[in-house]
Amino acid sequence: MFLTQHTQLELIDVSYAPVALASEESNYILSGIHLAVKRGEWISLLGLNGSGKSTLLKAAAGLIRQGVRGSIHRSESGSGKPIPIVMQQPDAGLVGTTPWEDVVTLLERQGSPAEGLVQRAEQALREVGLGRRMHQPLETLSGGQKQLVAIAGCLAAEAPMLLLDEITAMLDPGMTAIVCGHVRRMHKQGTTVLWVTQSLEELLPGDRTVVMKDGRIVFEDSAGSLFRRSAPNMPDSPGEREGFVPPYAVKVAWELEAQGVQLPFIPLTAEQLAEVVASYVR
Repeated sequence: MFLTQHTQLELIDVSYAPVALASEESNYILSGIHLAVKRGEWISLLGLNGSGKSTLLKAAAGLIRQGVRGSIHRSESGSGKPIPIVMQQPDAGLVGTTPWEDVVTLLERQGSPAEGLVQRAEQALREVGLGRRMHQPLETLSGGQKQLVAIAGCLAAEAPMLLLDEITAMLDPGMTAIVCGHVRRMHKQGTTVLWVTQSLEELLPGDRTVVMKDGRIVFEDSAGSLFRRSAPNMPDSPGEREGFVPPYAVKVAWELEAQGVQLPFIPLTAEQLAEVVASYVR
């Protein structure tokens, strides 16, 4: 089976269990996953702890091979190399003493041609906002800045997409906003992004959103429909069914709809709530 021109990654009936445990269906961490990712798309992958979202990301990247059943097709997989993933703990993957040294060393380890290597590294660091800090010692950077170094490494290595596994989980709100902002800008410039998170506030209403539970995909639609109820005061939205705590903005939106205000989407943040109310007033 071949990918279409615009499909960058496709998982077809993918299941996974550690080889030693694969004899029992109850031991499967992933079950019957179908997911197609188009070039330039943003997908937010949600799920509570233990839902299988990080395992799905590793299987998609090619970091897990043994114990995987089904088909995984990657449009840039001719080299057979896994797609790099940026994890919660950036220190685990950083190898240099400065951002510049880390990205250059990464490219050298991957066997990148020497010609233009330094220029690619420096351009990637500038793209994530670290142009003025590329020679600063890594230990003096914040957690969010270290995440940006890891992202720069993926960009410089020309990774086909960004696979980001709860990279803001250890960051304060200010640094979370900075990291999210940089990744959103890269997406607008054409980068494909798979964004794994448990934070609903990081989603935009139009994000294609995939929710996992017990190793299966249980919801796939826009983020703005995650808390859409079938009727006012009817607690049956997908987000509620899957155990997510609705943010304050969602509760306000429910109250507005109970008063007869029809909203085009259910906002997840105060900013989104202000936007949707303003559009309604106009």
